[in-house]
Amino acid sequence: MAAKVTRMRPKRYDILCESIQLALDMPGLKQETRDDLADVLGRFAPPEPWSFVMLNPDQQRLVLKAINRGEKPALTLRVWNAAISHIRYDTEHKEIMASCHRLADDADTNPKEVYRAMARLTEIGAVLKLRPGRYAINPHVGWVGDLVKRQEAAKAVPPVRVVEPDSVA
Repeated sequence: MAAKVTRMRPKRYDILCESIQLALDMPGLKQETRDDLADVLGRFAPPEPWSFVMLNPDQQRLVLKAINRGEKPALTLRVWNAAISHIRYDTEHKEIMASCHRLADDADTNPKEVYRAMARLTEIGAVLKLRPGRYAINPHVGWVGDLVKRQEAAKAVPPVRVVEPDSVA
């Protein structure tokens, strides 16, 4: 029988994480404040070691094709890879919990290019825009956590579609 490994941390960590998440959900915050709080949450309460993001192979291939057919494909792919490494399993929509600056640092680019790449990823349906500067992974493309919850979330979202370069604004 395998032993269960439990991560030990003070109870106040959970309280602080819940408080930060509550603040993130409040309306009227400046985008810069939201980015800072999301970054703090991502650094303060990192996901359990070796968490796994499940990717749908067919949808992932469509994402790659759409990225390759768009503007600056290598950069967009770097931002995509950075974004999926920041998906939080404990958020309702499997939110990408990294600020634009954090994604820029991880993808070795600048925030302006991250915004452009995230707009492209939203256009093709790889990510969902929750509100300005906040994104989640499309549940048809990838997921972290319970598959039953993924099926429920996927009912309200279309799968990835191939977008031809001519339709890119």
